[in-house]
Amino acid sequence: MIKYNIEKRNTGKPWDDFVKTHSRANSFQSSLFYDFYEKTNEFQAYYCIARDKNTKIVGGFLFVIQKKGKYFPENLFKRSLIIGGPLIPAKGEKILDGLLKTYQDFIKHKAIYSEIRNLHSWSHQIDVFLKNGFKYEAHLNYHIPIANRDVMDAFSESKKRQIRKSLKNGARIIEHPKMSQIREFYDILNHLYRVRINKPLPDWSFFEQFQEIIVTENAGRYLLIQYQEKIIGGIMLPFSQQKMVYEWYVAGLDKEYKQLYPSVLATWAGIKYAMDHHYTTFDFMGAGVPSQSYGVREFKSKFGGRLLNYGRFTNTHSLILHYAIKIFLKLFAKK
Repeated sequence: MIKYNIEKRNTGKPWDDFVKTHSRANSFQSSLFYDFYEKTNEFQAYYCIARDKNTKIVGGFLFVIQKKGKYFPENLFKRSLIIGGPLIPAKGEKILDGLLKTYQDFIKHKAIYSEIRNLHSWSHQIDVFLKNGFKYEAHLNYHIPIANRDVMDAFSESKKRQIRKSLKNGARIIEHPKMSQIREFYDILNHLYRVRINKPLPDWSFFEQFQEIIVTENAGRYLLIQYQEKIIGGIMLPFSQQKMVYEWYVAGLDKEYKQLYPSVLATWAGIKYAMDHHYTTFDFMGAGVPSQSYGVREFKSKFGGRLLNYGRFTNTHSLILHYAIKIFLKLFAKK
């Protein structure tokens, strides 16, 4: 008999022991990330867990509810995010179904929509998601295999040249930045998201707590690009069990420092870190929708990774509010 529960507490070691032995383990599902989210201003963390008759964990996932209060009415714009998807046993479709049903009953009155950002293929279980109200959306990504190869050989000639030129012209990679330097990187990101990407960015507490909790526990790193004492770019990297390095956020003052290519050097810094510390894969964490042109995908393609399409699952819990938010976001982008 399997029991399913939503838990608003850090289950700690029992959960981490389950995650560490799972073939699809990722850092975003660890109890450390539960603590991280709980320390931020915009996120609330929860577990959806399946236990057997002996209370042993046999499946589950960490999810967060994100609220936006600066540009949006705080109680109106709430979404739920699951990075990596549920962790289930082999041939665990029944457990997956139970987890999704339990999650849906809980979340339907607490968030406008849910999004599962897949880090693996769900092709064999897609029917379970569809049955529970989720829609599949194609979404691309790039992985760079690291082990036993010279990764830079696969880079485009332009990217190799830009990296060499950036370092020659005086840009430096900062591996242990101060909090004030991380704040400079956040300001670059904030401007980028507001002016060019036109999407809301988590507030400063998200990036501050990443340093305080994730970096302190050696589960992630900021690598920043400095030129003449000024931070001109950087990258935010969670790690996962000596396997994966994830590019979560990256940005650079590329227009202001055209001969230094800060975004290119920041990306290279992340890839090089994965190489130097013997991780197996560098994950770009998204390259857009296949049917839409996307400059970021073109940029990432120049680093020689493997193009993947694990897609995403979305579920709208309030259709009217969801469309209202989409309209609001378009107005936000124009503003």
